[in-house]
Amino acid sequence: MRSPRVVASVLALALTGGCGILASASPPARTPAARSGLGPAEDHIPFPCTLLSRAEVTQLTGREVTGVDEDPAYCQWNQADGQLAVFLTRTTRADFEVVTTDAREISGLGEDAYWNDNHLYVLAGTTQIDVYSHGDDEDTNLEVSKQVATVLLTRV
Repeated sequence: MRSPRVVASVLALALTGGCGILASASPPARTPAARSGLGPAEDHIPFPCTLLSRAEVTQLTGREVTGVDEDPAYCQWNQADGQLAVFLTRTTRADFEVVTTDAREISGLGEDAYWNDNHLYVLAGTTQIDVYSHGDDEDTNLEVSKQVATVLLTRV
């Protein structure tokens, strides 16, 4: 498993040479990079693209999927008028709680959750779920992200 810093570096490199669609979906720099102290069983993170089908993404977002970008650490479902991206990383509660001043606390999801820079971050044990929905106004994107996170919490 690659460290989140390596994944972020590879992702940034890929984004600078591509069409830029995913650039807006990349996680903010404050994403926790904690992995130390996790045992082998705890270190397994599911492949994000296996957690939602194209039909589920269409149903949750109201937009048809036109393509999928896959990586071991993230999955992005491209849509004609938007996108949905899911990033999964290991974290600790202490690292998850290191948030920016712009973050908005979200109640009722996982062990803790917040909305920041169009990303919904949810803590589930030692897993950080990062959902990015783009294609509607911010309030609708947040609601879509909450619905997606609710589904993902039953699968990670």
